[in-house]
Amino acid sequence: MNYKVYVNGESAGIYTTNVFPMPYNEVQVMEYTSFQMNQPVDIRIESEAFLNSVMIRPLSLGLEFTYKDYEIVIHLEEPKKFSVEINGSYYNNLLVFAEAQQYEDFDKYAENVIYFSRGVHTVDILTVNRDNTVVYLEEGAFLNGKIDLDHCNHVTICGYGTISMEKYPLEVRNVYHRCVDAMNCREVCIKDITITDSNDWSLRIFGCEEVIIDNVKIFGCRGNSDGIDICGSRNVLVQNVFTRVWDDSLVVKAFNTGNLENVTFRNSILWNDFARPMEVGVELRAEKVRNVRFENIDIIHSPTGYPLMGIHHGDRAEISDIHFENIRIENTPGAQLFDIRIRDSFWNRDKEKGNIKDIFFKNIDYIGNPGTDLLLSRSRLQGLSEESGISNITFENIKILGKTAASEKDCGLLVMDYVDNVVFRSEECAQKINLLDTRIEIPEDFVLSDNGIYKGRVRVELENTGKEDQSAVFWLQISPAHVGEYKREAEAFLLKAGGSRSFDYDISLPPGKYVIAVQSYNANVSYAWKFLQLDWVLREGTEVNKAPELEFINYYNIRTRGLKAAVHKEELILQSDILKDGNNSLVLYTALPVDRREEEVIFSVEETDFGVVPAVISGKHSLELAPQLRCPLEITLVFKNEPKVKEIKKTLIPGGGNGTVAIPLTELGLEPGIRHFWMEIEARTQDVAKYRYPYTMFHSVTPDTSAHMFANVVIDTDDAIR
Repeated sequence: MNYKVYVNGESAGIYTTNVFPMPYNEVQVMEYTSFQMNQPVDIRIESEAFLNSVMIRPLSLGLEFTYKDYEIVIHLEEPKKFSVEINGSYYNNLLVFAEAQQYEDFDKYAENVIYFSRGVHTVDILTVNRDNTVVYLEEGAFLNGKIDLDHCNHVTICGYGTISMEKYPLEVRNVYHRCVDAMNCREVCIKDITITDSNDWSLRIFGCEEVIIDNVKIFGCRGNSDGIDICGSRNVLVQNVFTRVWDDSLVVKAFNTGNLENVTFRNSILWNDFARPMEVGVELRAEKVRNVRFENIDIIHSPTGYPLMGIHHGDRAEISDIHFENIRIENTPGAQLFDIRIRDSFWNRDKEKGNIKDIFFKNIDYIGNPGTDLLLSRSRLQGLSEESGISNITFENIKILGKTAASEKDCGLLVMDYVDNVVFRSEECAQKINLLDTRIEIPEDFVLSDNGIYKGRVRVELENTGKEDQSAVFWLQISPAHVGEYKREAEAFLLKAGGSRSFDYDISLPPGKYVIAVQSYNANVSYAWKFLQLDWVLREGTEVNKAPELEFINYYNIRTRGLKAAVHKEELILQSDILKDGNNSLVLYTALPVDRREEEVIFSVEETDFGVVPAVISGKHSLELAPQLRCPLEITLVFKNEPKVKEIKKTLIPGGGNGTVAIPLTELGLEPGIRHFWMEIEARTQDVAKYRYPYTMFHSVTPDTSAHMFANVVIDTDDAIR
């Protein structure tokens, strides 16, 4: 244990739960404490680690505390939920749930009560299908399994106990999923319980009416471990909840169980280790989805660049009257504030596409860490057609690091196709953002040198179109990480009103695909980016030992000697020290080029998954950033964005020889005489086996299913296709 907790001098219990934090190489254990109070208390926390700094989130609580050496003291006037984070990191934090004291007179012997006392219980599947039933979990009760509420009315699940699916592996998800699932019920109350490690969505309300979810705490560490999903239900109130989940936190959907109406989420704290804090979509199969409100919510962590407030639609519903109000946003580097989009996806079923209208964002406060570690990604509004468009979107009092965004430009908002009537409102006396215009230019094409490395120049241009002088800091970011040679130092500058300035960078890069971007700690610097593709040129007839050597580098800056490659007599010749070790191997992935299609992803790397750089897609008019595309599953499955190659040919080359191999091009799925194809190479070595994604030369994260990051290989002959 990292912590001991004392409340008014009495020891409080420490519990643990599984979480799956970035960079997603292993599930970790997080500690939390829970106790009841009916008057002000003093909390003393003993830490195993020496305390250099302490932060308590959400910052909006403004809690009083002191710390020294290994001890933190917090004064609490009333019940609260908060995260205690030490030494500048949210890893090894402590969650504190101070609960209101109640249930003293609970009648556990009543006929309609299903009672679980303190201790461990295995219920597998507890089905409640009788009206007027109470399921009570005493504090300290721990249920292994799930609770289904099925076609029943006036049902309550309550108590300070826990229900968990930690004993149920992914392989039984088709039976053991959703820790609490209410289906076609009326007058349901779910309060005070804790849900951990669900094998799918944690709590689902499906086709129900008159529902209250109050003071529920949810932890999820698996894929699809949403917090609370309200599906095709009416008159639902969700309040005072805490979520730390790997997938979406608060979600609205519809599955042909009638319209979704009158749903309110309020007074809650959200922590997303991967996906979206607040989401309307994707499945919206109803006639109407209307009057949904997200109010007074703190987002304390969402580190992967996903939209914080999103509406994603591809079914028939008319979506209207959606409100996001009094939302405070803390540690969310690189995130989109807003993303509203109508597009088809894997999850949609309706042929007819609906529309989105009357959406309101009010009193949105982006605080940052505080401050920003990375610039926010561009927010976006994008309809599908004249019939399936977006209209009447109001932004009122949107603050970014203390300054107000009074326009689309200030907010970093892209208003794209089929969007009508976007309105910004702000107080006249508010201090406005004066955003610097930023552009990236490549004055001349990159040139391939004899050592196989491209050399070129990148220019960053900044312009101050405002009426006040501006000072700022920026740096040039190149993704994939740790590749190439270029100046990485931050540039500090003062830009006079109406003035402009440019910075030139000489850059060396190996073959591959790159996003070059401007990054800053200052919200007045606009995010700018440029996509760059550099061919891998193989020399026909060159002796492989004289070919340039390219090294493998991954996101963690683990490097190894790479390989040399050449083509001779319709064979690909590879030479690599990696192949001299019998424990190592190489895997070649080859595909024939295909034409680029609209919406197709052309760039995403490992740090896309970690919120550092967005994906790039081939948009309707030009290349576009797609920050809602973060994980490989969404690229290849949900949005069907992978290049539509006929086949990805996979060829295993075992180690243990002299380090040189010759592979006929025909064995790679290539026709004789071909001079242009796509390729990725994976190095399987012991030192990188523990990491989430394969160790690939051109930074593909799923080379067996998607070719979008494959190198564009050109065999250098007179008839080569460029």
